[in-house]
Parts: sequence; C-alpha cells; structure tokens
Amino acid sequence: MMLTLFFKTWRDHWKSLISWAGVLVTMTTIQLSIYPTISKSGQVFQKFIDSYPDAIKKMFRMEDYTSGPGFLSTELYSMILPLVLIAVGATFGASATADEEEKGTADLLFSMPISRSKIMASKMAATVSVLFILGFVTYLNIYIGSGLVDMEINLSFLAWGTISCTLIGLFFSGVGYIFGALTGKKGVSLGASSAIGLLFFVFYSIAPLVNDFEFLTPINPFHWALGGNVLFSGPDWPGMTKLLSGTIILYCLSFVILNRKDIRT
Repeated sequence: MMLTLFFKTWRDHWKSLISWAGVLVTMTTIQLSIYPTISKSGQVFQKFIDSYPDAIKKMFRMEDYTSGPGFLSTELYSMILPLVLIAVGATFGASATADEEEKGTADLLFSMPISRSKIMASKMAATVSVLFILGFVTYLNIYIGSGLVDMEINLSFLAWGTISCTLIGLFFSGVGYIFGALTGKKGVSLGASSAIGLLFFVFYSIAPLVNDFEFLTPINPFHWALGGNVLFSGPDWPGMTKLLSGTIILYCLSFVILNRKDIRT
C-alpha cells in the first residue's frame, strides 16, 4: 500500500518534475557554455569583478569568480539550484495532504487500511527521492559539461555541494508539510513555505551588509547549506547535520499534527 502511494505521488507531479529538471539542465548548460569566455579572459575579468563595490561582491559571494568552484558557486549554487529545489520541496510538502483535503478525497484516503503516519511517510519518501534525483541530474550535467569546457572542479566537493542544496530543499519541504497539515489548503501552504524560504534567502544575502541581521545567521538554513563554501573546501558537516536534523524535526511535527487533526470534507 505504501509503495502504491509512493508511485501515486510521483504520477501526480510528473509533469512539473520534468519541467523542473528541464529548467535545471537548461540553466546549468547555459552557465557552463559561458564559462570558457570567463576563464579565457582570466585576469581581465577578475579585475572587472574586483572593481565591483564590496557590497555587491559580499552579497553574491563572488569569491575567485574565474575559477570553476567560484563560478559555479556564484552562478548556480548560491541561488538558482537551492531556490529551485526549495520550490520543488515546498510544492510536494504543501500538496501532500492539503491537496486531498481540497479535492474532498481526504476521507477516502484516510479510511484506507493504512495509518496516517504511513500515508505521510510514503509521500515523504517520494519527496526525498525526487529531490535527490533532481540533484543528481544537476551533478551529472555539470560532471559532463565541465569536461567539455575544461572547467577544473573537485568532483567530490561538487557532489557535497549538490547534497547541501538538496538538503535545504528537503528542509523547506518539511515547512510545506507542516503548513499543509495545519491548514489543509495547498495554495496557502505553498505560499507560506515559499515566502519563508525567500525571506531566509534575503536575510542570508544581506547579512554581510547589514549588521542588524547577523543574529539570524546561526539559525538561517541558507547559512547551514551555503555558508561553508563547500565547492572550495569540501563538506560542511555541522551545516548539513543541522539541515538534516531540522528536516527530521519538521517531518515528525507534521506527523503529530496530521494524526491529531480532525479531517472534514
């Protein structure tokens, strides 16, 4: 029964998943196609970057931009990839049970000979698999493309950087599960979880510029995922541990909320 629900979750979202995969492949390919121009102009381009205001360089984490890790970190791993994976995770979380409530099929789903916890677990398993597959697609595309454009990148660090971005997608899927279980409304849940994700991203981006927001840095999921410069220095174990622990806590809370909720259709 759980396996059936797992595949049903996949079927319900397959069109959007293909679209998101296409977005990631397209954006990654475009950025990789630009890199030879950046690397060939090396010192000239770096001088151009150095002329940027410090505020801009801090906001976009433009560290050693003409190198492979610096280029990927700035163009993909500091914004595009994590935000896409957050969007996918939030969509899965927000629609997990709220979609059933809005359609009026929740009573039928929860009357099946399977517990609510197992229903939620099957949907969470689908979420985890989808996000890691999208992360793998991105990694594979960069792995192949980096060879074609002569980009020097530590493939192990690249894998860990991709995993960190995948984990932040999972974290905000947990936020989506919480709001979905609380409200029973897909649109509200997706909007709330996406808004929280964007808000944390804004705080992460401007924290180097505004001292008043520095107190949020230790509890910001974006800092946990991206603050360790994984593409340069390898896995940030404390950051990934926080993301994984936070995801587990959010998932467990959504179990509790759903099991105590009185579903009315």
